[in-house]
Amino acid sequence: MTAGSELRSTNIIVTALGGEGGGVLANWLIEVANANDWTVQSTSLAGVAQRTGATIYYLEIFPRADIKDSPPIMSLSPTQGDIDIAISSEIAEAGRMLQRGFVTPDRTTVISSSHRVYAIDEKTEIADGTMQAETILDIANRYSKHFVHYDMQDIAQRNNSVISSVLFGALAGSGALPFGRESYEEVIRQTGKAVATNLAAFDDSYEIAQNTTNPVAHYQPVTGDAESQTRGFSLPEATTIQGQKLLARLAADFPSATHEIVYEGVRKALEYQDFDYAAYYLDQVASIVAVDTVDEKFELSNTTARYLALWMCFEDIPRVAQLKIRHQRMQEIRQEVKAQDQQIIYVTEYFRPRPEEICAILPAPLGRAIIGSSLGRRALGLVSGAKKLKTNTLAIYFALRFLAMLRRFRRSSLGYQHEHSMINNWLAAIRLSASSDRTLAVEIAECGRIVKGYGSTRERTSEQNIAIVSAYNDHPQLLAEDIKTLRNAALADDSNTAFNQKISALTTA
Repeated sequence: MTAGSELRSTNIIVTALGGEGGGVLANWLIEVANANDWTVQSTSLAGVAQRTGATIYYLEIFPRADIKDSPPIMSLSPTQGDIDIAISSEIAEAGRMLQRGFVTPDRTTVISSSHRVYAIDEKTEIADGTMQAETILDIANRYSKHFVHYDMQDIAQRNNSVISSVLFGALAGSGALPFGRESYEEVIRQTGKAVATNLAAFDDSYEIAQNTTNPVAHYQPVTGDAESQTRGFSLPEATTIQGQKLLARLAADFPSATHEIVYEGVRKALEYQDFDYAAYYLDQVASIVAVDTVDEKFELSNTTARYLALWMCFEDIPRVAQLKIRHQRMQEIRQEVKAQDQQIIYVTEYFRPRPEEICAILPAPLGRAIIGSSLGRRALGLVSGAKKLKTNTLAIYFALRFLAMLRRFRRSSLGYQHEHSMINNWLAAIRLSASSDRTLAVEIAECGRIVKGYGSTRERTSEQNIAIVSAYNDHPQLLAEDIKTLRNAALADDSNTAFNQKISALTTA
């Protein structure tokens, strides 16, 4: 509060996502300051709510006992280098406060939950647009005076509360403000809303903040095979006869450096389709391992295994239906909205199937005939398009369950044949290039990351992968760096502009 003989306010900035109680937390801060005879000025800088952006709350507080002749002049907005306490409900928001200059090592206490809620711009990025939480933790630790962080969302969920009460407890426990614990708790009691759960979350967070003397050590990035060695991955025990067969083959026929990624791929293929599909996945990966014996880390095998599992589990209509009605998802929704055990919740699902997706689940000859017919397309137009379906109704639930059951016939469908034709061409290019240029093979394997999404996005990204594989087959003079350039161009935008320019330049040179 003082710098030498100069009196100044204590400045607090709070950032919270929509629905997390940021406004409630700001009001609690105002109430606890008033209860301790401090004057308060607060401003909220509205953002986009409901997890597409953060709202910033800014408070300046000043002890009334230090006011002499006239009240202090307080600012309406935060200023770089002038923040005493920075509170964020999610670690990426703490990173944004660091980026904006609100955190300084000689002054600022940072209080943040260490969990991640991915922003819309992270999710819509064509490549990997996610912020790395570990890096933000390291930077916050180095550039703040005091850094208090832990998974506060987990504490909120355990106590069936919201994260605002956990942040309030972390602030109280940090000692950043000269207020007693009782005054914080009394503010929660006076609200009269969810008092028991909010106090429980507050108490848990307070104790952790009090006992956390060294919240974070210096972050040392660990990647690749070293990460697996650090975690000490080992194959688990099988719980079924089919699982025993798959794990026995994985242990016997695959190098240990590939076990973790291939195991996860087997799990995904098994859940997506069946035992035979998981075995087929192992067959395909084994064909890559056979040409990847010169590398102890088996980079080519791991890269191929990762993207092959994702590609083989493409999202057709049966897969989407399967995901929509699975029990785990419904439990997660109930937990997120904090529904009581006997409380009924209503879930509205949004679908927009195109004629291509409908034909993809039909037997291949029938699907080709319909999609190639103008009459067939017009007929499909009657049932395609945007739809809102409530999965809590029996009719819709059983309709989705029926669609999910169609996965039994997936191997004969047009979509399956189309996807696996592309997969086989991609794998053939990897095997062919591995015999002469292993670096080139890895770059072609990395092209598996291009294929993603659903509907028109899936169609566009698949065509990009086909174009790269075809360019390699037709122009054997292409180098690993050329394939990498094409892949980066494919991930640069969703209009194909950069990709078309690059592939045209490389294939006509």
